[in-house]
Amino acid sequence: MAGGAGSANIAGVGIDRTYDFIIVVGGSAGCVLASRLAEDINLRVLLLEQGPRNNGWTVRIPGATGENYKPGARYMGWYPTVPQRHLRGRVIDEPFGIGLGGSSLVNGMVFLRGNPLDYERWVSEGAADWSFSNVLPYFKRLETRAEGCNR
Repeated sequence: MAGGAGSANIAGVGIDRTYDFIIVVGGSAGCVLASRLAEDINLRVLLLEQGPRNNGWTVRIPGATGENYKPGARYMGWYPTVPQRHLRGRVIDEPFGIGLGGSSLVNGMVFLRGNPLDYERWVSEGAADWSFSNVLPYFKRLETRAEGCNR
């Protein structure tokens, strides 16, 4: 439930409080939403996510990403698709991350801003606020470069 007042009683944790927002699923968007809402000290925000603590080596070391795609991996689940018409009815397993961060947890810390020309095309097609110069400050807000330069 995103939005509106809700309450949660988490068994074994001793938490029994009322929240202004309960966000279920702490993937990238859920975590950002919870973080932004929590900037308002007058709001009580609860973020819920399934899965184990995400402190394993396969999610901390970018080169270990492949380990998360092995059968039975701790931080990965698989959803089967519907039969795909253009693949002769094959069903494809779609991976998803399990744990705080969702699929971002298992993506090897890979991130791309996208091509600036794509953003400009979106503007020409009517998405007025989506120019590269408009979204660049948001990219910079979530990025950190060890070199100190954040262009």
